[in-house]
Amino acid sequence: MRRFLSLAMLSLFLLPLCAIAAEECLDCHDKYKKTNHGKLDCVVCHNDIKDLPHADKLAKPACTSCHAEAAKSFQASVHSDKGFKCSGCHNVHTPAQDTKTCVSCHSRVVHKTLPSAQKHLAEVECSGCHARTVQGHINVKVDSKQSMARDTLDRDGNKFVDVGEWKDFLVHSYSMVKDSYRIKRVYSVGGSAHNIGAKAISCNGCHVENKVFQKATLDVNAAGQRFRMGLDPHSMIPRLPMTDLYGLTSHGKSGVLCQDCHVSQERIDDGVCARCHAKAYGAYKGTKHAKGTAAYCTDCHDPHKVKTYRELGTGERISVCARCHTNYMEKHRWLPHAELHFMYLECSTCHSPQSEKGMVFNISVSGADGKRKLTYDDVAAAFGSRKRARNLIDVNGDGRIVSSEIVPFFEDLKKKTRDKVGIEGSIVVTGVYHDYSQVQKRDKVCATCHSEDAPFYQSMYLVLPEEKGFSYMPVKGTVLSTVPSSLGVNFFLLGETKMRWSDVKAFLGARGEARRELLQELGFRWVDIAGIFLCLAVLFLVCIHIILRVVFRR
Repeated sequence: MRRFLSLAMLSLFLLPLCAIAAEECLDCHDKYKKTNHGKLDCVVCHNDIKDLPHADKLAKPACTSCHAEAAKSFQASVHSDKGFKCSGCHNVHTPAQDTKTCVSCHSRVVHKTLPSAQKHLAEVECSGCHARTVQGHINVKVDSKQSMARDTLDRDGNKFVDVGEWKDFLVHSYSMVKDSYRIKRVYSVGGSAHNIGAKAISCNGCHVENKVFQKATLDVNAAGQRFRMGLDPHSMIPRLPMTDLYGLTSHGKSGVLCQDCHVSQERIDDGVCARCHAKAYGAYKGTKHAKGTAAYCTDCHDPHKVKTYRELGTGERISVCARCHTNYMEKHRWLPHAELHFMYLECSTCHSPQSEKGMVFNISVSGADGKRKLTYDDVAAAFGSRKRARNLIDVNGDGRIVSSEIVPFFEDLKKKTRDKVGIEGSIVVTGVYHDYSQVQKRDKVCATCHSEDAPFYQSMYLVLPEEKGFSYMPVKGTVLSTVPSSLGVNFFLLGETKMRWSDVKAFLGARGEARRELLQELGFRWVDIAGIFLCLAVLFLVCIHIILRVVFRR
């Protein structure tokens, strides 16, 4: 209003100075009376006109002389970066109802990434999501044929209706008055709509952080009784529970936005994952799982999980495979001590041979509440709030733990806590190779783990609690052999492979180079082979002795 009055006063001031009145211009340009600037004299913008008839080509009016704030905002927009001018959207000589809108240029934008796109587009204008500086407001009108007291909505009397009070009102209205009331919502966006950004606001920006619609009002008309109160915007814009937790996930911490993966309202396909995880997908795309779309990446990996794969326990990792392989235990009855294996080993330990495997140890605490993992609070209570467990163990600061460092830490921890302290471990996959096409081998496969050359002996880590999460400290040498038995070690040491009759038959049937390759595959030493022949020789002599005793009866 002030701007219009200023322009009007300016036109009145210039009118007596100009020999050209607006009526003279309108003799030829009568259609301009209906434009947005129709109430202004033509010479206010076209100030280079000194006489009539004017020149064929006139200088372009400077919009910034009146619209300085809008012009400044426009200079920082994506439209300005692409070379658009004010006249690209605004034609001052065009009637207001014919002014260009966003869809005049963006008619083919279908908003595939926007959930409930039709609802959003019907209620929220484009600048609500695409403008960088907006001030949104929600007005909710409730019309009821029955009278309604204020405390029906505002139970605590603070003249503001929060989310809980609004939900209770909806339940009350539906159960008591049903069709005798009507609710109308109006989403309006103020502020500058000229500063359009390259990307729209994220889902969090509206549904969590209230960056767009920061205020809401509630107007009630109940049987002629009218009153207005403040309203929590989240009553109309629900919070998304997943977005609250998403910031704690590996994707959220890495800055991945919702629209980076949700490129459409269809299911996320593997091509989207491959844009960032090209190496993993390269190993996976030729496997049985990938062929024929037997499984998608999201069938195994939930990108909205708070825990990363490294933080999952053995049971949690097995449960991922068990979603499809429900009878996995029945299929592994051939495996000696199958229950014991699945207690400590995940599926990819055997079925993905190229995955990197390691032994991971956890410090456990046993108290009145049972056994649990050592937490940061336990370390802080024992050694002080500013002490880190990794600094307490790694005395020399070389980033690796040796037996001479871990034993004093355990002894000290045992003295400073009333609970029983122990160490537990398991073999886990530290680097996943996504080729799970390795089928089970009932023979000879045990040597992969049950030998002193097992690969995971070269990769051992101790999991230590930190104030935020966990850290993994490499372990040099064996930890189990140095930890005192009084600490309650609960871990089964791996034994050597036992020979089977099928191995003996295969060895006897092999010749030359094939026999040497078989020995190498079985992991047997020459002393094992000598022992086999010695046992056979003794058995042969015993049989001969029995036969001779029977024949000669002596």
